[in-house]
Amino acid sequence: MSSVQLSRKKPRDFVHMDELVAADEDWPSYFIGRSVWVYADEYRAELPGDRNYCRIIITAGGDQGWYYQRPLQDRDEVLGTLDSLNDPLSVRHLKTLNFTSWNGRDWDSTLAEPACGG
Repeated sequence: MSSVQLSRKKPRDFVHMDELVAADEDWPSYFIGRSVWVYADEYRAELPGDRNYCRIIITAGGDQGWYYQRPLQDRDEVLGTLDSLNDPLSVRHLKTLNFTSWNGRDWDSTLAEPACGG
């Protein structure tokens, strides 16, 4: 009988939050129950050409929203920002936290700015 050597795959992605949260009246659109989608994740680059990051993405649909992204070594800063989001979530508050707005279908390339890589 031959012996098979298994390798353990290490996860490169980790999702911190993926949920709808209450929003104030200043959003251009909403999901059900006047909510917006908050998604926070991190990525540890192991493939050539990839970049590390930790980010928060917030949208109410309509190909627009807000993001906050830093290199993975600044993970604690990003998670602290995630913890500081108010309820209900407001665009005004995102601006004070230095979130950046994005608009358009190609939002993921907007988030892949070299200055944000690590």
